[in-house]
Amino acid sequence: MKICFVTDSYPPNIGGAEIVIQNIVEGVAKHGIETIVITTRPNGHLSSGVQSEEKNIIRIKIPKFLSRFWFLIFSISQILRHAKDADLIHGTSYGGIMPTFIAGKLLHKPIVLTIHEFMGNNWFRFGNNYFSALFYFLAEKIFARLSFSKFVAVSNYTENILINAGIKKEKVTLIYNGESFNEIKFSKSASEIRNELGIQPNDLVFAAYGRTGLTKGFEYLVDSIPLVLNEISNAIFLLILTKDDKKIWNRITAKINRIDKKRIIFFTSLHKGKLFDYLNAADVIIIPSLSEGFGYTTLEAVKMNKNIVATKVGAIPEVISGKYIFVEPQSAEAIKSGCIKAFKNEYVYKEPIIFKWENSINSYVKLYKEIIN
Repeated sequence: MKICFVTDSYPPNIGGAEIVIQNIVEGVAKHGIETIVITTRPNGHLSSGVQSEEKNIIRIKIPKFLSRFWFLIFSISQILRHAKDADLIHGTSYGGIMPTFIAGKLLHKPIVLTIHEFMGNNWFRFGNNYFSALFYFLAEKIFARLSFSKFVAVSNYTENILINAGIKKEKVTLIYNGESFNEIKFSKSASEIRNELGIQPNDLVFAAYGRTGLTKGFEYLVDSIPLVLNEISNAIFLLILTKDDKKIWNRITAKINRIDKKRIIFFTSLHKGKLFDYLNAADVIIIPSLSEGFGYTTLEAVKMNKNIVATKVGAIPEVISGKYIFVEPQSAEAIKSGCIKAFKNEYVYKEPIIFKWENSINSYVKLYKEIIN
């Protein structure tokens, strides 16, 4: 069996979607399935050249501006070339949707699509521009009507969103992602890191990390910080954020600059190893998301055995466990209240939930065989 994977982003690019597709590719390969990946070069710039330094990964150079559009344009020829002898083409949302569909129809191949997240009506709740939200909303409606062999949802929440978008229930298969914690390693103890960062033993450290994207909610977290600092005298905030949405980033950084520097520690990016070292110094991880198709940040916080304050949105209630506090999304006041509950140790507890990649990969292999046969 040979599977051609189509994704607009793949490691070493960092993100939950990249974690998922890499684990699927490497996992099915262990079952003796031949794989070929069509993707972009990391941080690609203007060029239509192709680099294939890895034998089963074709990396295409594309412009950063409108990258998904250019991936569609430049990837089709590569998919047609490398998938002509494949048994199935497997794409991922959002950038891999149209190239997978077009190539699959031209080659008369079965096509599978893994949906990391579908926003639906949430585009209008989170988007600042009505016409932009309408464009993406209508695009999803079109995607939902494409004749894929199967749509794979990574959570029950995502499955329901897809069905509500108009996809027939029998066309949707639920396959949870697995846990990807190979990179969660601590080179120093929490006390060593706290000492390195100038954090006192009795300080209560709230941490948050991730991309400042449209659905991540970090702007509401930053709005809540002065409110929390007024209520909890020994509170310290550790923020490790990377720039994504420019408008949100500018809003966040402007407000961070007005916060007492003794009570906030801000990093714009960190290597994965140092990232988890620093997060290990935290007492509480805050997850202020507005939507989550699955929620790797939540799973990572659980794996690090951290107390969690999280918004009750998307798939977070499905994957969270340990000690946590739920708060409403899009509200600095709600996050403040959650932090005060954390200070008072008013947590809810849920037994750990295990998400094994072994189970996920077995489900994908079974799905491939059913479709091909």
